[in-house]
Amino acid sequence: MKVKYRIIVLLLIGTIALSGCTQKTDSNSVSESSETEEAAIESNIDDILYIGEYLDSVVEEPNLEIAKGEDGNYLVQIGIYRLTLLTDGVGELTAEGLRFTATDAAGNPISGIITVEGKTATVTFTDSTWEYLENGSAFTYVKSSDTPNRLDE
Repeated sequence: MKVKYRIIVLLLIGTIALSGCTQKTDSNSVSESSETEEAAIESNIDDILYIGEYLDSVVEEPNLEIAKGEDGNYLVQIGIYRLTLLTDGVGELTAEGLRFTATDAAGNPISGIITVEGKTATVTFTDSTWEYLENGSAFTYVKSSDTPNRLDE
């Protein structure tokens, strides 16, 4: 009889110990799930901030389009009134803003950063070899829609 009692006690202790491990794993899963949800929320905020159609502040026509590609990178089209249209821009969000690279009118790489404050986006070129667009050149645009148009064509 004492042997059966000991076996039952050991089984109960084992069951309690295993259920404690399960709870610990669940709390880790909850923590990982919370971190994933926070990252998704932060990504959504960035998307809302950057993605959309922007009007050129000089002529009030759509000249900046930002969308998010399937790979998670941003697709960027930048028009500069009476100068050029960069249609193949690809960007990545950084702490400073949206860094992009595109091809200039001469067929060379050109890059810069887009920063957004409120509804105003500023495109600043940081690495240009094109004679008509110097490093440090900046252009402002005002957000008119949360949906980019030309990128959907």
